[in-house]
Amino acid sequence: MFEKTIITAFPTDTSWGLGVRADDASGLRNISRLKKRKPEQMFSLMVRDMKMLHEYAEVPEDFPKEFFTEKPRTAILKPTNKLPKSEFWPEKSVAFRVTTIPEVAAEINFPVTATSANITGNPPIFSAEEIQKTFGKSVLIFPGFSDLPQREASEIWDFTAKLPKQIR
Repeated sequence: MFEKTIITAFPTDTSWGLGVRADDASGLRNISRLKKRKPEQMFSLMVRDMKMLHEYAEVPEDFPKEFFTEKPRTAILKPTNKLPKSEFWPEKSVAFRVTTIPEVAAEINFPVTATSANITGNPPIFSAEEIQKTFGKSVLIFPGFSDLPQREASEIWDFTAKLPKQIR
């Protein structure tokens, strides 16, 4: 489902997201253009599970086991050398999410972007029909989902300093 050069709209625990593989420079630029993002706006990344998170991020030993399952959350962590460098995330700290949706997890074999499926500055999108109206054939819609419950954006926690700090 998450193939190079294909932008996929997929369900997250907050709203619909837009994903391309983190090693797809062309796809990353296409999402940025499609969302009408400013160049300095960074992407967060979605991984399938905690094992994959440990592959691509330096996870503190005391990182809470239930961090991603208690409520929608994003963790800012130091990336490992396995994560490709990109203009779309800082070299020293990257925002990560772990999907809580089994169907999505089954399709993530490499970190993917986890940016909301909307034009920058517009509200999040919660229906596949609205994604089609907004982006047309520019995105592939993840099968088996249509309307998602409306939820607030995820909390964001920075784990790159000695003590974790909630940013949002």
